[in-house]
Order: sequence, then structure tokens, then C-alpha cells
Amino acid sequence: MPEQYPYLQTLSDKDKPADMKVLIRGDKNNQGDVAPRRFLAILSGKDRALFSKGSGRLQLAEAIADDSNPLTARVIVNRVWQQHFGRGIVSTPSNFGQLGERPTHPELLDTLASEFMEQGWSLKKLHKQILMSATYALSAEPVEANLTQDPDNRFFWRANRRRVDAETLRDSLLFAAGELDSAPAEKALMLDDEKNLKRTVYGFISRRKVDGTLALFDFPNPQATSESRMSTLVPPQRLFLMNSPFVEQRARALASRLTGTDEEKVKQAYRILFSRDPDATELKLALQFLGQGEWVQYARVLLGSNEFLFVN
Repeated sequence: MPEQYPYLQTLSDKDKPADMKVLIRGDKNNQGDVAPRRFLAILSGKDRALFSKGSGRLQLAEAIADDSNPLTARVIVNRVWQQHFGRGIVSTPSNFGQLGERPTHPELLDTLASEFMEQGWSLKKLHKQILMSATYALSAEPVEANLTQDPDNRFFWRANRRRVDAETLRDSLLFAAGELDSAPAEKALMLDDEKNLKRTVYGFISRRKVDGTLALFDFPNPQATSESRMSTLVPPQRLFLMNSPFVEQRARALASRLTGTDEEKVKQAYRILFSRDPDATELKLALQFLGQGEWVQYARVLLGSNEFLFVN
């Protein structure tokens, strides 16, 4: 059979959408009063306009992303902050209610949310504002006085050292090996296919069976929303880096792209993987190990190092 042609599953409104009645206890045979289509009372007060255009979905979206709604902009800003720092100003990004955590910097959250709306809800400008801040430029080095008062770094006095996520790890391994195909994929590709050298974002994700490598490195459950990712450090992760055929192939490719003398190759590998030159001790140990010409093993050791796996 030929490959199935592309198609999209879509929804369309009825010709005459109508308000629905409340189904008491979820029973369609026990209907209550009509529930007019309009925005949430707790976020808009008593004078809520009814949704009358079609199904009302567009008006609902406009009400959610309205400048008069104080919650949406704060949630977006907090999520972007969490992406860059590992933890949000509100550490419960899906719960801004009474049962959620209080913001550590409420004035900062309000300021960023206000400026985000004033700049036309531009995520690009928000990213730039955060990435150019003095807070983002902080080192991960501990300061004894701060460590005593705030050991969990709730007030962002230093950078949080974080392990790269599953997608970044796979892409980084391919990039270090000089094999990453950055061209867009035409369709979702199986990640366990040896010929798949595309970025992981184009990988096929099954809701029933997540790819084993992604699951091993804390890929979230695709059947539910996840407000943040878990980050674990378990022995199977290290065993994957030691024994996986995928990592073995990347190590061989990395070793084959290095040129020059052994010393020049070591320095080139460090620049590719760590964006720096090796210090005297690292260079000495590398040359001692490479006396027997074990370049693939050495490349694999570097690919499994903490400096490659963690963002400092």
C-alpha cells in the first residue's frame, strides 16, 4: 500500500451554537439551569459580557489574554522565568491560588508582567529582558554568607546548576559528533532509528509507550500536562552512557573528526564539548590514557562527563 496522504482532524461549530444547561452530577438526564457562555466570574467580576460570536471560543481566548486579566501575563512570565532559572518566581507554576506557593519576588513578577503586556505580549522581548539581567549572569559558585541564609537559593543569589534534559542531551551528542541534521523534518521520526539524525523535537512521541531513552532521562508523561520536569540521577542513566550503541556511535564519530597530534586532538575535543582548553592536569591524564590509542573510549568518557551533562 502507498503511504497514506497527509490529513488533519478538525472540529467545526454548529450552524447555531446554543448555551448548555448544567448537568447535575454529570448526568445528562438531570439538567439544571442554563449556563450562559462567558468568562470566569472570579477573574472578571459581575459585569461579564456574554459570548455570542459562534461557539464563544475566540472570545474566551481574547478574555484570557486581555490586559485587564491580571493572571495570564503573570503565569506566562513565571513559566519563562522557570525555563531559564530552573524554578519560577512562583514555585508552583500551575497553582497561583491559596494552596500554591507565594511568589518570592512579587514586585518583580508584577513588573515583568506589566512590561510584557506593554510590549505587545512579545515573548521574544521577555526572553531578552531576562537573559540580559544581572541575575541571569550570576555564577553558580556558592557564597558562604548567602548559603547560610538561603541554602535552597529561593532568592536567586546564584545560578542553579542543572542537568540537561533528554532532548538536549540527544541533540548535543549528535552535534558533538558532527552528525546533527538541523534541517526541518517533513514528518515525525522514530528516535530509535539509527538513520534518524534530526533534532529530537521532530521525534515521534507515543502516548502509550514513550521512547526508552527519553523516559530514562525524565521525559514527562505525554498523557498529562506537566508543570515542570523531574530531574533524577540514577544508575541506569550512567549505564546508558557507558553501554548504549547510540553513544558508542557518537563517540566514534567524535574521535574521527579530530585531527592533528594527540595533544591537538585533546584540545580540539575540549573546545567542541566544553568550549575551553584542558588544563595541564587534564591534558597530562589524557595523553597518558591515549598512549594505547584508545580514542573512542576517551571520547566516550568525555561525552559522559558531568561537564557535558550539566549546565553550570
